[in-house]
Amino acid sequence: TIAADSQFKVVTCNAAAGRLLGMPVETIVGGSLLETVPPERRKLLGRLLTRTAERHVISEFEVQLASPGGKSRDLMVVLAPIPGADGTCQGVSAWIVDETTRKRLSERLVQAEKMASLGTLAGGVAHHFNNILGGVATFVDFALTSGDRQAMQRALQMTAEAAARASRITQSLPTFAERDRRRADLADLTEVVLTFVHLVERPLEDRRIRLHLDLHPVPILPVETNQMHQILGNLLTNAEEAMPEGGTVTINLERVEDRIVLTFGDTGTGIRLEHQPLVFEPFFTTKGLLSGGDQANPGLGLSVVHGLVLEMGGSITLESQPGLGTRFFISFPVPEAQGEEESDAEG
Repeated sequence: TIAADSQFKVVTCNAAAGRLLGMPVETIVGGSLLETVPPERRKLLGRLLTRTAERHVISEFEVQLASPGGKSRDLMVVLAPIPGADGTCQGVSAWIVDETTRKRLSERLVQAEKMASLGTLAGGVAHHFNNILGGVATFVDFALTSGDRQAMQRALQMTAEAAARASRITQSLPTFAERDRRRADLADLTEVVLTFVHLVERPLEDRRIRLHLDLHPVPILPVETNQMHQILGNLLTNAEEAMPEGGTVTINLERVEDRIVLTFGDTGTGIRLEHQPLVFEPFFTTKGLLSGGDQANPGLGLSVVHGLVLEMGGSITLESQPGLGTRFFISFPVPEAQGEEESDAEG
């Protein structure tokens, strides 16, 4: 622990704080509290010290210090005001906690989770490709040995369909890779939604699906057009599969506090409660051939949606009741510049 006066000059410092800071106690005492951190962090620390002293509030400050041997230590500094007898702030105390071990364990946990997810993804890819390649081998062998021209054409057609399924899987995989995309094709979210609705409204009518659009005024939110169309398209495919006899798709766009929320709902069969935590997992599906369904569905649609939404800086959740339909909630933060402008206008 370190105690400093109202000018942030260190008055006392115990040995434990000196060890954590890597500085002799006699060097710390008498100097400015700002000098205990690297130069590039002093400006922020100065603002927090002033805030703590003037507002009588507790503040937290993180700093990374180099250690001998090239390693570093992550420290959490809790700043608290020292009140005087008259109620004024007489100084600031700094309680220093070594967060290095906790942070390293947290990083290892994140890495372990990534490796586990990668294992699940790799297993799913291998499983689907083995099935596809096994089918292709059977079709080709049949085409080579059959003397029936129509049977040969059918075998070749099934081979082409299998290759197309494999292509769709590989096209979806980059969504799960971390990369820097160049987003040149940007458009306002409201405009993208309107364009999407215009494109799909007529085909949906042919499938006895009514599309209800409810757009509220929201701040301009630039999004990558192709990615947003892919998100909406995958959600629509999921809704169509849940409503084979027709139904209603509802798209709602509104501002909720500091978020822009896009709601995509359907009146389909819904998702069973035990399946809901799994819907964004790669290769999870209850509609594909391997799950007893009648469609060659690899189960990547919603996991691709999840990956794209996260990449765009948003979040996605769902609500579903079996027999009553499903709603997906895609939420984006209001762009900072617009949020600040509206706050200034209100003030």
